[in-house]
Amino acid sequence: MWFRRGLWAAGVLTACGAVSAEVTYTKDVAPIINANCVQCHRPGQMAPMSLTSYDEVRPWAKKVREMVSEKKMPPWHAVQHVGTFVNDRSLTDDEIATVISWIDQGAPRGKPRDMPAAPEYPDGEWTLGEPDMVITLAPKEIPADGPDVFDRIPGKAALPEDRWISAVEILPGDKRVVHHVIVYQIHGFDFDPQGGWMGAWAAGTDPMVFPEGTGRMLGKGANLIGDMHWHPCGEAVTDQTRIGLHFAKDNKVEKELVNLWIAAYDFLIPAGHPNYQVRSQFTFPQDAFVLGFAPHMHFRGKDFTYTAHYPDGRSEQLLRVENYDFNWQTNYVLDEGVPMPKGTTIECVAHFDNSADNPVNPDPTRDVPFANESYDEMMIGFVDYVVADGVRPKSADELRAEYRETMLAAHPGEVWGLYTKDKVNPAPFYLPRQGDGKIVLRVNGSITELGVYDIVWNGNDFTSRVPLGEIGDCTLNGTLDPATGDLNATLAGPHDINVAFKGYRL
Repeated sequence: MWFRRGLWAAGVLTACGAVSAEVTYTKDVAPIINANCVQCHRPGQMAPMSLTSYDEVRPWAKKVREMVSEKKMPPWHAVQHVGTFVNDRSLTDDEIATVISWIDQGAPRGKPRDMPAAPEYPDGEWTLGEPDMVITLAPKEIPADGPDVFDRIPGKAALPEDRWISAVEILPGDKRVVHHVIVYQIHGFDFDPQGGWMGAWAAGTDPMVFPEGTGRMLGKGANLIGDMHWHPCGEAVTDQTRIGLHFAKDNKVEKELVNLWIAAYDFLIPAGHPNYQVRSQFTFPQDAFVLGFAPHMHFRGKDFTYTAHYPDGRSEQLLRVENYDFNWQTNYVLDEGVPMPKGTTIECVAHFDNSADNPVNPDPTRDVPFANESYDEMMIGFVDYVVADGVRPKSADELRAEYRETMLAAHPGEVWGLYTKDKVNPAPFYLPRQGDGKIVLRVNGSITELGVYDIVWNGNDFTSRVPLGEIGDCTLNGTLDPATGDLNATLAGPHDINVAFKGYRL
């Protein structure tokens, strides 16, 4: 069919594809604005103006035309992807044509009887309604000017039992200064950003409602911590952020929704570079389904692509985001999960514009590293997934044991178990006298099998190289005691990596 369903049904397309003269606010435009704009453009929300009525929209008509025609509003930057997104807020070509035609015709009001009912939102501050539990963080004084402010503020949960969380809504105290909030759970002083991730808020994000049947576990006795980032707004203010938790019905879910960080940390964007590329990747150790994406960069981010490389040799682009905008941290939530067979690698590729042609570049004259400050950069491909079998992913110990059995079967007598404190569930290490080896380590929160290259033996001493993905190359050097078969080894590399291992022959 050559026509597009939305406008054909409304009777506003001619055979040439042009919008007819009969376009009014009440009949044709109000339904589009109510469905796609009013959630943010209403009193008390983050948008700079309210668009809940004709009288509010009309003065902004030219600006609306500009933002809609350039697809800057509503903010949605996915241009290629698999499947469909349940939270797709982009306008169709037909809707864009309708809005533009209405404004070009002088923005007529239309008949009052054609005006649709206004959308309804929950009473009170919380978009999702009153949470089952509210955790209030300590207040933070933010100065009127100066550098960005960072802090980690704990909040007490201390539930008497494990509870599955079905949704998380984060309510900043003052959205003028809060740039983002990332919420983790902590047990004592155990801070694990990936294993303890609960939810996040940034400009452009909706409350995190997890897909039906999924949830994240808040452990018995655990507390939360808000990883906070503020930027001064020209006025000294006090922010006090609250975290609202919604519990899963009957404390049951079918699958744990796991948040994965496919991140690159070891990069430096040269001053003035207009299109610097950074890559990161992750390989699934068991069958899984991907349910969502959230690419994250700062002001120099241009585009971000997720590609799946399957074990059978196929490759598929999962999501491509163009014209990335740091002001809109969008979660792209799939309607159906995309299968990731064991051994599938997701590769993330990002490009950065550090040139003077980038109008939001804080400083095109400096080399830019990975760091927390907004004027530095990040490259993180967030992914939400569930495992195919069971409720939760296999534990680190289970994965190490699987790798160990496979490695021993393939290379008997040439596999050692490396450990730092005790010999329970050691990291398997295949160390041949000739050729390349393998080692299983925890990298970026995941158990991963890595290649060991350039192995050189000098008697019972050895040197080798271990690429730790986006972290960079490390050296793994050590000594073998031929009498006992024991190893002493040290892994050293970027970001102050320096880990001493002991090992025994398996």
